Amino acid sequence: GTYRESVTLGQTWLERGEINSIIQRMRDGKFTGDKYHMANRNCNHFSETFAMALILGNLLLEESDDSKIKLDTFPAWINRLARTGTAFGIDDGNVCNVVAEARLAAGCKEKVGWSLNSSSDVQKSSNASKSQKKELTESQKAALAKLKKGSSRK
Repeated sequence: GTYRESVTLGQTWLERGEINSIIQRMRDGKFTGDKYHMANRNCNHFSETFAMALILGNLLLEESDDSKIKLDTFPAWINRLARTGTAFGIDDGNVCNVVAEARLAAGCKEKVGWSLNSSSDVQKSSNASKSQKKELTESQKAALAKLKKGSSRK
């Protein structure tokens, strides 16, 4: 393919170790070479699942209705051809359920009663009163100020 455009999907506050854990769970799960399928489990399914686990971690943990979970910023056109093929019966029984697999990648089975915001905030709900706020870095403060300034002009 040819480069088309960059799409900003959102932001994550997860730290490197948590991101590596998501990748490892995806690698140990259904995203292995022997499970690849052009229509039902491809690189676009991987990227949507990974983005969902990074960006929608708490929603994946808290919301039990899969139909209410969607990464609105993920362009529908990206996997349209694969979805069409699956709809026409190109199905070997290994169709990717992006939301369910994002839950697994985010470690939701292991984190019942936890927050997925950041490792400093990841505590059992019984210890929620002891949580500490994480300070923003200077570059994060500058970026936030710039965003606020830009939105106040509209």
